[in-house]
Amino acid sequence: MSAAILVEREGPVARLVMNRPEKHNALRFADLDLLVEKLHELEDDDDVKVIILKGNGRSFCSGHDYNDAAKSYGLEPGSDGTKPRRPSQRSRLSRDRKLGENYKAFHFSLKPVIAQVQGVCTGAGMYLVELVDLAIAADTARFSHAEQRLGLAGNTWHLNTQILKYGPKRAREILLLGDEFDGRDAERFGAVNRSVPEADLEGTVQAWAERIAQHPRDALVTGRAMWQQAMESLGGSEQFARGYVGHTLGTNLRFEEDEFNFLRERSRSGTKNAFAQREGHYSVK
Repeated sequence: MSAAILVEREGPVARLVMNRPEKHNALRFADLDLLVEKLHELEDDDDVKVIILKGNGRSFCSGHDYNDAAKSYGLEPGSDGTKPRRPSQRSRLSRDRKLGENYKAFHFSLKPVIAQVQGVCTGAGMYLVELVDLAIAADTARFSHAEQRLGLAGNTWHLNTQILKYGPKRAREILLLGDEFDGRDAERFGAVNRSVPEADLEGTVQAWAERIAQHPRDALVTGRAMWQQAMESLGGSEQFARGYVGHTLGTNLRFEEDEFNFLRERSRSGTKNAFAQREGHYSVK
């Protein structure tokens, strides 16, 4: 079985690669843990000046693997089909705090990180794009915060960053509607720096990385540390401390009978059908 996370080095440029192409690089919790572990290894490698974050195959990252998430949160029925006991708040908070720390690691990386985005980019994939230094996307990339349609409705790990990035009104629109937009709109909204033809994506990212690598090592790390201090004054760390509590609350809702409940539908008809039902529920009537 291929490793879910790969690391490639080419002179001063390293690539951190999500490698589940058959799943559009959906991240299991253990994959995200490993992604951060490898990020820290590259931070400690003095030969590396710039890190490119990318996904193998057709897509950048389709978010969390929801089958894995359900299992990790203790929501799967037992082998005999018995309904699981509702997870404790303390166990949920512990798991969500770890997730928040993982996202924070990218926000406060010691070295510049460039996201190279093609295909699907939603949920956790969007979080990573929003949190790293720079992002370049293919014109045909498909962005969304569709995960907000699972009962989050504007509840994310890093609202401060999203408000700064998009502006308050646009941030609320992107989160509350969860609509899909392409690379050109991602550039217009401020989600990415550039949108380019897909054939030019890898070359453009590599060229940016090589230009950034011309800076001295100390200058890059010092500049990144100063950026972090500026972000701290704008709630850079506080947003994650608030975000993990919000995620625990937002993924532990009581749904009324007339409201779409993804987990209920998933238990009845499976993950794929539940996602299709979700899209039907939230489409314009």
